[in-house]
This record gives sequence, structure tokens and C-alpha cells, in this order.
Amino acid sequence: MTDLGLNWNTLRECEVDAGLGNGGLGRLAACFLDSMATLSLPAIGYGLRYDFGIFNQTIVNGYQVEQPDQWLKLGYPWEIAHPEFSFDVQFGGRVDLVSGVTGKEWQWVDTKNVVGMPTIFRWWDMAAIP
Repeated sequence: MTDLGLNWNTLRECEVDAGLGNGGLGRLAACFLDSMATLSLPAIGYGLRYDFGIFNQTIVNGYQVEQPDQWLKLGYPWEIAHPEFSFDVQFGGRVDLVSGVTGKEWQWVDTKNVVGMPTIFRWWDMAAIP
């Protein structure tokens, strides 16, 4: 950081949530992508970005109390959204055996649908951060 002219205390004051994006498997995925970039291997990384994936935690009367961390409330400048490629993603539900055109077939029913929208992470712009 010193070589780049960055001051740790100044940087720490700008980032209120230093753990952002550094969860277990997310951190592992980032390390794999970093290794592939270092080795100049062609690769694409896919992930799920949850609006409230990480939470704030307090201890009240000896018990953990969670509050959602609204880390996207001001947007995320390092992403380019592509709503033109959005698609439905099904969660939950169950599989039933039903009568179909070709006889009995399995059908996924009673799902909760959410819209999946791909984004591109603009990692190349991060090098320009002073």
C-alpha cells in the first residue's frame, strides 16, 4: 500500500464493511480467479450476488441478533448489468409425477420464481483507483 501511496487508516475510514465480499466460498472463488489471472489462463467466473448475503450481528442478552446489511442501497459501480439476458430461476418447490404426452413424467411444481440477471464485474477499472 505504501508503494501505491495509500494510507491504511484513510482507506479503513472509507470502507465501513471491510468484510464485504470476503465470505468463505466467495473468498475461495476469488483466489481461484486471481490465480488464473496471474497465470494468464482464460477463464470466466460466475456467482450469485445476494442483496442481503452478509448480515450485521450484535449480541443481545447472550444471543446473536442479525440485521440485514444493505450494502447495495447506493448501487455497485463495478458492475455492468445486462437485463436483456435476464431469465427466471426457480427455487424450492417439489417434483411430482404427472401424466404427460409420452406417459408419466416428472414435473417441478410450486416453485418460487426470481429473475436472474447477469452482470459483468468491471475488474479492469479497479486498477485506476488512487
